[in-house]
Amino acid sequence: MKTDEGYQILRVDARTAGSNTPTFIENNVREVITRERSPKAREDYLQGLRNDGYVKIAENYRVAVEPLLKIVPPARSHQTAFKERQEG
Repeated sequence: MKTDEGYQILRVDARTAGSNTPTFIENNVREVITRERSPKAREDYLQGLRNDGYVKIAENYRVAVEPLLKIVPPARSHQTAFKERQEG
């Protein structure tokens, strides 16, 4: 083998047979990635539904239910437009 310092002579003392199984199994990797991402993707999807949907909570249940829903309040402009639609 030629290097910057000249030629290197290598000696092979033993050989081992190659394996039939690939070290990188693409389907297994995809499956693991899907399992890792599924809970986050599901929660993001449900949170989007909660944020986009209209949920009216009865006042006597508000304290108990509102924290469970994790509803993100809409932007101020959306609230104003919604009130105008109801009044008009």
